[in-house]
Amino acid sequence: MNKRTVCFTALLFSMFIASASEIKIAPLAVYDSNGNKTSAPYNPSKAIHDELEKHWFSGLINFSHIAESKYGIPVTIIDAHKICVSENADYLIYGYIKKNESSWLCEIKLFNANEKKIIKEFFAGDSIDHYDRLISVLCQNILFGIEEITGINKDELKQEKTRPMELRIPASLFYWSPVDSDWGDKILGIAGLNAGLEFYPPQPVIVSNGKLIDFSARLNLSWDIGINKKNTYPLVINNIAVSLPVFLHIHFNGRHSLYGGFGLAYNIELMSIKPKYEAETFLYQNAFSFETIAGYEFDINDKVHLFSEIIFDLHMMGAGFVSVKPCLGASFNVFKERR
Repeated sequence: MNKRTVCFTALLFSMFIASASEIKIAPLAVYDSNGNKTSAPYNPSKAIHDELEKHWFSGLINFSHIAESKYGIPVTIIDAHKICVSENADYLIYGYIKKNESSWLCEIKLFNANEKKIIKEFFAGDSIDHYDRLISVLCQNILFGIEEITGINKDELKQEKTRPMELRIPASLFYWSPVDSDWGDKILGIAGLNAGLEFYPPQPVIVSNGKLIDFSARLNLSWDIGINKKNTYPLVINNIAVSLPVFLHIHFNGRHSLYGGFGLAYNIELMSIKPKYEAETFLYQNAFSFETIAGYEFDINDKVHLFSEIIFDLHMMGAGFVSVKPCLGASFNVFKERR
């Protein structure tokens, strides 16, 4: 694999920088009525994290829990700021729960690292026998507070049982190169063009670890051209291919996503070659190939999406060869089912 391909691959996977806000959940202090440290039926900060992580928030927020062994229990704004700096976090949830003889009381704070101040406070209380209900109410209060920050209803996406059908037209330009020792020594890939139709079927909404997951299938038509390398016979190769890959997309937030896919392609390969002291010869063959694809997509808006991807194409007929195709392109939304 040549240096340009290696550099493009590195760029493809290093260019993804998630813009979602990071909310860290610190361990909560649990005190008795005398101010002494005591225990709760189960870890309250872990319970809050597990509940918040169930909600999508359109990918604008990532939640993660911090173990007590890492920084201890934050008590002051100074403690909260130090943790945010160390964890590169935008917000920190911290506070305390007080256990009285007959009741629970809690005060939780949301610290904004950029503004260096507490922007929300959450309170809850319940009888000593209803710790579960206390945590449930506390989580709801925190969720309502986060709604105000993001302007997004926590159930906005979850209320939809299925993702609506969508059609897009992707188009891209690519550089390609054979990577096996035989063809790679003879052929210099010049350029290529992809165009097609990508179909997102109606599908269940899947949210895992705060990330939306969906699937698509693409009918793709591509053309690429190559010529001979130096010190080889003059040749020109044209390849026209029709492929049908399927993709899994992981949406990190409203704009950024990564995807991967695979599929079969049917190729028509045309080559003209002129060996030394011989007449020019035209060669033709039909060939099947297997594609694996990895890519990154940035959504400018609902209609236009930019993407970069790399395609590994294994030609399976005859001696065959493997080619690598780094692509840059755009996808245009032409239809989206209304709900």
